[in-house]
Amino acid sequence: MSGKIRSVIANLWTNQYTYFILIGFIIGICAGFSNLIFHFLYNLISSSFLNPLIEKNMVIFGTIIGGLILFFLTYFAKKEDILGYKFHTFIHNVSQGSGLITIKETIVKSFSQIISLGFGGSVGQEGPMAQLGGSIGSIVGQKIRIKKADLKIFIACGIAGAIAATFNAPITGVLFVEEVTLLRNIKIRSFLPVVISAATATVVAGFYSSDNIFYNVDFLLVSYRELLIYALMGIAIGLASSFFTKFHFVIEKRFEKIFPEQRIRPLVGGILLGLIAFIPLGIGVDVLGNGTESLKKIFAVEYTLWIAAGILILKPLATSITLSSGWPGGIFAPSIFLGAICGYMFGYGVETLFYSEFIDTGDLTTSYAIVGMGTFLAAMTQAPLTSIFFTFEITQTYQAVLPIMVSSVIGTSIYRLIIGRSFEACYLKKDNIELIQNEESTILSNMKVNEIMKRSVVTIPEKMTLGKFIEFLPTTQLTTFPLIDENDNLSGIISTQDYRGWVLEEELRDVVIMKDLASVKVNTVTPEESMLEVLKHWDKGDMLPVVSQPGSKKIIGILSRRDALIAYNKALNEESFDD
Repeated sequence: MSGKIRSVIANLWTNQYTYFILIGFIIGICAGFSNLIFHFLYNLISSSFLNPLIEKNMVIFGTIIGGLILFFLTYFAKKEDILGYKFHTFIHNVSQGSGLITIKETIVKSFSQIISLGFGGSVGQEGPMAQLGGSIGSIVGQKIRIKKADLKIFIACGIAGAIAATFNAPITGVLFVEEVTLLRNIKIRSFLPVVISAATATVVAGFYSSDNIFYNVDFLLVSYRELLIYALMGIAIGLASSFFTKFHFVIEKRFEKIFPEQRIRPLVGGILLGLIAFIPLGIGVDVLGNGTESLKKIFAVEYTLWIAAGILILKPLATSITLSSGWPGGIFAPSIFLGAICGYMFGYGVETLFYSEFIDTGDLTTSYAIVGMGTFLAAMTQAPLTSIFFTFEITQTYQAVLPIMVSSVIGTSIYRLIIGRSFEACYLKKDNIELIQNEESTILSNMKVNEIMKRSVVTIPEKMTLGKFIEFLPTTQLTTFPLIDENDNLSGIISTQDYRGWVLEEELRDVVIMKDLASVKVNTVTPEESMLEVLKHWDKGDMLPVVSQPGSKKIIGILSRRDALIAYNKALNEESFDD
């Protein structure tokens, strides 16, 4: 009996499904604890530095300190890619890149994002947390030497776990992976570890923190006719979110023009954020940070209509200054906050005009605020399912589902008509990065030239005669050859179609040299290019010379169509594990 039990355990351990579920569980635990550590450090900085300065009306000193730390951090990191909105590059890396993330890179970026949030940056934590969770998954996968085709499953587990732990919303974490980070080639069998990771991270984070400002908010739907009003709000928020996106990129362009030195921008941003904080009635201070405390005021109906309007004007400005000046962070929390303010004001008007006689003040404003934050988020991310389930999970009320479905779908559609793509995709377009969302293109984008090319290259001297070349041909099975000059530099390429008609010209064999027959225009590739990039300019020939860098004439390898096809079929077969 004990032998059978041991056999069952051994089979479970070696079974790939069980293995992946176990890894998902482990990554979920790591993501949950990393979320706790991240928020502990963030809250420590806020309570120790920023909050005392807020009480003394000296916030500007806190934001300047934050800007200075980010300024010096770029020199410590010896790179500037820790600055600004970088979630789009993370999305590109995990969805179509290698997904390889180093421990040092993770620590530096996480610390910079903690500084940004802790010293008053008007940004959210979902971008930093998603990157941190994805980094954990990537590092775990690299440590256990998981095959490349499965690394993204581990990254997906980390992202789902981190988002789930941040918002106490496991379904949102799973859908975030699918809709926002665009890991749509994660198949059914691989999906289970992602679910396990999200659930585990939520439980781990919940053991130590159960704070959720939305749980005690009552949702009120007076009648189904009110859905028409929610539809109108969807239009309004679609327009508002579109304006915010356009406004943000205008501000960013101004920063780039006025401050061409990227490293100085965080300090400038710190000064400007500090000046915003001086705006009276608490409006300036309330637009700083991730908006959690301000959301509490919204759901406690503490804002007058005019103060809410002032916040609605200043929040986009504060967020745009934060991101444009290089303070890292996400757009998730600002979107939630702006949506809540929009919904609050919209609900205030509806309550006053239609229901003031038989509804207590604030009952309807909070309901519209809940739907508003989900709608704004859906529009900005172009991820309506994530937003719908996010709203449902954080409020724990089923009544909110139908209004958010109506409003978010309309808001998302309006935003797409005006902007054409999500906020992240706008950044990708700005950086000339194209997102490919079909499986074949994703596989090709993950295949690098240096993984496929052969380093032994058969070259032909450009001054070799046709006769010598004809004598050489029977010694090789190759049909395409790079030509080199006396300095071993690439000078051309010759293929079958170039020399086929000359083979029978016996009288010219000692006269014609190979340079006379070869194509002088040679397409070359570099080792770090993806096969997706290579295919765009591989118009003819069976082989492409590989050079060390663009513009170089020194051949370091050769890339053949046959080798590329073999590598593609191998990668496709590895992906089929998920089918």
